[in-house]
Amino acid sequence: MFVGPTLPRSEPVLSAPGVRVRPPVGHGDLFDATIRGGDTAVSIDGVYHQAPALRHKEILAAMGRGVRVIGAASIGALRAAELDAFGMLGVGAIYTAYARGEIGGDDEVAVGQVPDGGREALTWPMVNLRHVLQLARTSGVLDQALAELLPAALRGIYYPQRTTAAGRLPAAGEAEFAVWPAEQREHDPYFGDLKRADALAAVRTAFDGRVPPGGGRMQSA
Repeated sequence: MFVGPTLPRSEPVLSAPGVRVRPPVGHGDLFDATIRGGDTAVSIDGVYHQAPALRHKEILAAMGRGVRVIGAASIGALRAAELDAFGMLGVGAIYTAYARGEIGGDDEVAVGQVPDGGREALTWPMVNLRHVLQLARTSGVLDQALAELLPAALRGIYYPQRTTAAGRLPAAGEAEFAVWPAEQREHDPYFGDLKRADALAAVRTAFDGRVPPGGGRMQSA
């Protein structure tokens, strides 16, 4: 399983028997000789700009030698949407949104990471923001106009600079929404973390061989 900031090291599923946890996937990683036919490779996180990214031909080559490749949550969802017609299995709402053309581009899932190689995310991915905005609209915390303003404003910010603080700037004057996500996380530390939910769904799929129902269509704000 190739994972980085999407799931913490303390996540119990990462300690399950048979799970081999590897750093975010990059160019050449699927050519590792220890990944053999009959194995399942779950791609969650990957490198983008700091190193060469995972290429489509590597995934096709792995599947050609009998490796089952699942993608979700981050670069895995993007690659799965691009290669599902060739046999790569995509799981979750983010994959579904990419596959349907509702979102596009790797900056939707990209996050800034700590420079020392740690797994902590320093910025807010667009897909999680869109999900939180949808929850806020459903809860009556945010109106449609502001829900459309915030993603549009963040689009103009380079992804390593999309911090929570930067994300709140366009919503200045909307006091209720400015504090609402933090209040929700007091009860659920993973509130609004769509990437995490999709990653866990992908791991469950790898374990039981079934695609979870209702991956969901993520609505764009």
